[in-house]
Amino acid sequence: MPERFAAGLTPLPTAARVTRARGALRWRIISTFISAAIFGAFWWFFGREMSQGWLIGIGILWLASTVFWLVVSIVGLSNAKRDLGRIPEGVAFYLDNTGVEFAWPTQAAVAWDDVSALKLIGRSVGSRGPDVGLFSQGKEVARVPLSFLDATAEVIDSAARAYSLGKASLDVSALNRVV
Repeated sequence: MPERFAAGLTPLPTAARVTRARGALRWRIISTFISAAIFGAFWWFFGREMSQGWLIGIGILWLASTVFWLVVSIVGLSNAKRDLGRIPEGVAFYLDNTGVEFAWPTQAAVAWDDVSALKLIGRSVGSRGPDVGLFSQGKEVARVPLSFLDATAEVIDSAARAYSLGKASLDVSALNRVV
């Protein structure tokens, strides 16, 4: 049996994302108390000199902003934890001389001649990042989040070019939309 490239599943990048999200939420809570103390001091010292309408308006804007960013942080942490819990042990997909074989989350095998695209799809703003998608005859066959893999986009691209003898490569144009 010829050698195959295996893109394994790893929880490490997602675990780091959970850690970053926890830190962001912790800082958001601390900054909420600090800004509440500053706002309270401002109200105490300047409240008699300003109109109550302005103070209430500033208070409402501060509260709305604080609640919004707390919710964003909580949702980010929740999504990161959910993603971490979804990552099993094993291999996501294989590349070999015959084609691409997905093992997780969907099982599919496509010969190189039938691969219409192997590309990064999706966005990365506050999420797990783009997915590696396999397309056959213009239809998506399988996809897996790149951040769940132990291989980078560059390594996957090199393996796809080598095993397909230049017929296929990993289209990384989605990375241009990430930033």
